[in-house]
Amino acid sequence: MFRIGSYKRVLSYGVPFGAFSRDIWLICLSNVIGAFGEGLYFWIFPIYIRELHADYVQLGLVLAVLYGASALALLPGGLLADRFDRKKILIAAWAPWAFSPLIYSFASHWMQLIPGTICWGISMIGVPAANAYIITSVTDKKRLASVMSFVWACYSVSYIIAPTVGVWLTDIIGMEWVLRVSALLTGIATGIFLLLHSQRPPKKNINQQSSGERSIEERRLLRRLLIWSAFFAVITFFMTVGRSYVQIFLNENVKLGEFYVGLFGSFNFAGLTLLGIGMGRLGDKWRKGRVISLCVALYAVSMLPIVLVNEPSLLMLAAFVYGGSSVIGFIVASFVGGIAPERKRGLWSSVPQTLSLAAAFVAPYVGGYLYTFSPYYAFAVSVGAAPLLAVLALMLLKE
Repeated sequence: MFRIGSYKRVLSYGVPFGAFSRDIWLICLSNVIGAFGEGLYFWIFPIYIRELHADYVQLGLVLAVLYGASALALLPGGLLADRFDRKKILIAAWAPWAFSPLIYSFASHWMQLIPGTICWGISMIGVPAANAYIITSVTDKKRLASVMSFVWACYSVSYIIAPTVGVWLTDIIGMEWVLRVSALLTGIATGIFLLLHSQRPPKKNINQQSSGERSIEERRLLRRLLIWSAFFAVITFFMTVGRSYVQIFLNENVKLGEFYVGLFGSFNFAGLTLLGIGMGRLGDKWRKGRVISLCVALYAVSMLPIVLVNEPSLLMLAAFVYGGSSVIGFIVASFVGGIAPERKRGLWSSVPQTLSLAAAFVAPYVGGYLYTFSPYYAFAVSVGAAPLLAVLALMLLKE
């Protein structure tokens, strides 16, 4: 009995497995399968765009359409999540996700990728429903950051091996068939949602809604939501200016082959998974603004070797740290989910994501123009803002 108890404590360290319902585990399973399918191509997608005759600005355009469609989908997704069965929203929203790589597989020019990026963006309608589903299912809100980080870490865990496997399969069966395998796996991930229990948002309680005290508190929390969301958008903008071109830089300037670019992606998502779970744990213990500041610092520390070092082994270490800087969205989602009124949880959860994706819509354009003049300009702008953003996160992000 002592051994069994010890193993349970070790396995659950940092992750409150006791708070996981059957439905949360099903979402985790869907994440693992779907992310593996997407990861087969998505990490090297910028290289694929370049192979379809796109220059740097046109590459930025393709990514901008993807992020722009995503931004437009989130607020409607939040409104739907607050009104209808979240299970049905997840199924309907994830379906276009499967069609996206299928469309890419038939493209012979970069402009033919646009319909696929729009499908990918439309699938983001389901993200507020997923977050609301998870948040509602967790009874211990003090451990919400840990649960959220773990659930979405299940998405990134498949990316640990998927980019490398994707490059290997591309050499054997070609990118077109890799994209079709991706479509099959994302379709299976969508089908898993059929096993979820329906989750309908609670009906409004009119007596509670009439409370003036509650209204004042809600306005105070809304101001906090907007501050966090705006700051998250600024961070996303500066990070995306550089992030959009990391794979291209490694391939064209550092002269890494696609295998090593894929391996870099695997280490990146290993960092996102392992450090993400750790950051979620810290998010439950520290002020969340402090954790976000740490993530921004990790981004700056990891980007410098990417730009300055040509040794693959050192680049893989940088990739691991680089991945850990990507968990800011999880921390923001856990904070917003914790303060959001139940009847508006889907809408409130969509606000920071919408603003961040709106920033990500603009950033690839800016990065593309900077990259055209010099690859180092895009990274200088991206990294140069990090120290100020890290300090501001400590000062502005109050709980």
